[in-house]
Order: sequence, then structure tokens, then C-alpha cells
Amino acid sequence: MKKNILFIFILPLILMAVSCTDFLDRKPLGTATEGDITVGGVEGKVFGLYGTLRDDGVTGLPMVFMHVMRSDDAIKGSTVTDGAAYEQMADFFKYDKSDGWLLLDYWNAHYKMIYACNDILHDIDSLKLTTDGDVINQAEVKFFRAYAYFDLVRTFGQVPKIDFKIYNVGDANIEKSSTAAIYALIDEDLTYASANLPVTWISSFTGRVTKGTANTLWAKAKLYRQDWAGALAKCEEVKGSGQYNLLASYDNFFKEDGENSSESILEVQMYVNANGTVSYNNNCNGAQGVRGSGDWDLGWGWNVPSQALVDSYEAGDPRKTSTILSSGGPDGYGLTVPAALGSIQPYWNRKVYSNPVRRSATGIKYANWLNIRLLRYADVLLMAAEAANEVGGAANTTKALGYLEMVRGRARGTASVLPQVTTTVQADLRTAIKKERRAEFGMEYERFFDLVRWGDAVNVLGAAGYTDKCKYYPIPQSIIDKAQGKLTQNADWK
Repeated sequence: MKKNILFIFILPLILMAVSCTDFLDRKPLGTATEGDITVGGVEGKVFGLYGTLRDDGVTGLPMVFMHVMRSDDAIKGSTVTDGAAYEQMADFFKYDKSDGWLLLDYWNAHYKMIYACNDILHDIDSLKLTTDGDVINQAEVKFFRAYAYFDLVRTFGQVPKIDFKIYNVGDANIEKSSTAAIYALIDEDLTYASANLPVTWISSFTGRVTKGTANTLWAKAKLYRQDWAGALAKCEEVKGSGQYNLLASYDNFFKEDGENSSESILEVQMYVNANGTVSYNNNCNGAQGVRGSGDWDLGWGWNVPSQALVDSYEAGDPRKTSTILSSGGPDGYGLTVPAALGSIQPYWNRKVYSNPVRRSATGIKYANWLNIRLLRYADVLLMAAEAANEVGGAANTTKALGYLEMVRGRARGTASVLPQVTTTVQADLRTAIKKERRAEFGMEYERFFDLVRWGDAVNVLGAAGYTDKCKYYPIPQSIIDKAQGKLTQNADWK
């Protein structure tokens, strides 16, 4: 485990002024003048952005709900009576714009991050900070703003574009911008971040964003708009940096020892000390933990693998057992999951399952110390494969096959499984890449958005109630109400 404990500790202490609980209820920043802000204070605020990344609404259960549970790979899970309304929303697309928990938390936390970014950018500009360190700080801030807006635009579509400092509550009360305008801001921010972030950091700052982090997010933003050539170029820039490699073991990447490895591009840094008395985390892992009793009371049991995901793997694919923890099956650490848990759920998310020895040492059963992997190198390779195939031509087809084989080869290891894909027919290769993404990122944060951007969501999810309007979630109704007519609901959800 490679975690900079000092870096983790200082994050919760920063940005207390932006702990707003509602998008339109942000209190004024106070009466301090710009001259009261010190250069060190600005850098401290930048460090604080990493704490906002750990907010429940950004990377906790609300993210899991929006990004994973709506796909065909997962179901709500838990028991019938636990959060039944969320089963209707996640599994059957009966969205509820009045939801005051997951939906509202997701919206508010992302705007909290955006507000914090805008405050810091204003401070940097006001203080005319231009040293190399200041430029890097500004690049970090712009990355985080782009990250927040990318989540918002792919989840809600049109959203308010707030790229300025908020002084009064009414300043944030504006109409939505077009998705094109939001993506333009993302491109602008990532252009700066890519140009000015360092390629790597010294070990004292493990977990800070880099040029590769910015380029990976940018590649994804381009892929979502079918800018195939642009996405391919950014992926190849990440690959060409020489900073990233796939770990030899797919399974190890998701264990604690695999944190901040050469395969990782962006992780949320979580921490629990040896005896569990100090803890910095959110509810992401605990919400998805095995729901049992005694030693197997490991979480709420939300977001569990669907039978469709279980049945989707190719014969012998080792990623299946690394992704799916089965009731009555081995846990990967020498224990057997009680078969009786099958009465609750037959399957659980193995990627958030922790080492029983660590649980015993801390006295904490929920996997609060496991980092959350948000961006990783395998995604870069599969985005490159997809983009190269769509650009087309013999040379790009060869590239696509090579990138695809890198991921399949790692998964295969030395076993006689997962035969190499050799087709040069664009449609067939496209199908193979789609299948590979599902196997590689099972129970992670890609599948729902992949289905939407591929135009496959209606065919795959239609039987569960999905229609085209379900690609975007309605804006929380409480936010619409407080806007007093200046912010309108998404057209399909009025």
C-alpha cells in the first residue's frame, strides 16, 4: 500500500468555507478582502480539493447509484425492504426527481467541488500568482472542475455552467447551458491541465493528479463525443509517457497492495490506521460490502452483480472470480463466503472486498481503507482500441488489435483461455472491444455510460423499462423549486 499519510490528513482540514449543503443555499464567503489571502492559503485550498473528491456525493454511494447500478451488470441488492424505492429507480428506471438523498447529494457535491475550484481560480488571478508552482496549482484546479462537469454533463445533460466565483446566493441561480457549452469548458480546462501538470510527483505527493490524469479524462470526454481521432491521440500520449503499465495480476490491482500502482491513473485516497482509531473515507465501499451478520456483516449489500454479468464472461476468464464474490464460494483470502448469504443475494462485488486479516486488525468490518479506483491504464488501452478501430484503416486496425490484446493478454496470464482476437472486420472488432470493456470493468463505473454512448442502451436495458429519456437523470426538484423559474427541469422530465 502506497499512501501519503500526511497528504491524506491535511485534506479534511481545508475548504471548510465551501461545505455548502445545497446548490442554491451557499452562504456568502464572508468579508475578507483578497489581500487577506496568502499564497500558502491558496495552495492549501488546492490540497483541499482532494478532500472534496472523497465526498459521498462525488465518489460514494450516489456515484455508485448513478454510474453502476443503472447498468445491466448490477442490481440494487440488499434486502427487499431496504431502500425499495431505489430499486425501482436503479433497476427499473423509475427515476424520482424528488429524491432528497442520492440524487440531491450527487448534484450538490459536484457543485460544491465546482464552487471550490472557482474560488481558487479567482484567488490565483486576484493575487497574480505566476510562479511554476502557481501554474501547477491552477492546472490541478482546472482538472477538478473538468472532472466535476464531466460527471454532471453525462448524468444530467444540460446543467448550469458556473465558471465564476459566487459572492451571493443569487449568483448561482442561472439557467442551464447546452451540453456543447459544458464540453467546451471541459476542453478548455483540460487543455490547461494537460499542458501544465507534471508527468509525475515525488512520493510525498502520491495521489496528486498528473498530466496523464488530465489526458485520460480528456480522452474519455472526446470518446463520449465520438471524436475518435482526438481520443486516440490523447490515449497514445498517455501510453507514450512511459508512466503506466498493467499489473501482472488483474486480481491484485483491486487489493490494498495494488493501490497507487503503475496501472492507477486516479484514485481516491482512503485511510484507516492500524487499530481503526483514525479514518478518512466515504460510504462507497461500505455501502457495497457483503450484507450478513457477525463476521460477515461487511456492509449494506447495495450494488451487487447481476446474473447477466455473471453469464457474460468468456469461459475461464479469470476476471470473473476477481469481480464476483459468490455466496458459498471462496473469498480469495482462504475463507468461504457462507452459503446462507445466498438467501439475501447470491453474488457480491469482490472489488470492494477487503482482506479479513486487515479487518481483524482494525476492528472495522467495512472496507473503509480501500482506495476507489476512478481512472486506470486498462481503460486508456481499451479507449485507444475503440478509437483506432473507429478511425479505421489497416494501420489503425492493427493498433486496435494490439491494444485489445494487451488487456486480454494480462487477463489471460498463462492460462489457455481468452483466445487472441484477430478479426480485421471493423464491426466484428467493435463487438469484441465492447465485450472486453464489459469483462474488464465489471462492477466499476463504465458500463451504463458505455451503453448510452454506443446507442445500445434501449436494446440492452429496454426490457427493464429504459427509454431514450433515461440517459439523463432529472435535476433534483428541490433545486428547481429554489431557482424560482430561472432553472428549468430537463425537458423529458418536466
